Amino acid sequence: GSAALDLAYVAAGRVDGFWEMGLEKWDMAAGALIVSEAGGNCMDFKLKKDYLENGNIIAGNLNIIVALQNKIKASMG
Repeated sequence: GSAALDLAYVAAGRVDGFWEMGLEKWDMAAGALIVSEAGGNCMDFKLKKDYLENGNIIAGNLNIIVALQNKIKASMG
């Protein structure tokens, strides 16, 4: 799939949230900007703004991001 398209879906409200790991900067930079401009948030798995550096991104509103982060943390141990 396309991370940029998935992030655009978050920005448009078609999906509530999105997460992916191991992405390159160019895979998420434009989509993350669109999410931000639409009023959403993008963070890494530690709830910091370092997603472009480490390639791990969670996008959505803050409640969705925290819920996804908790699920990711639980599944990774």
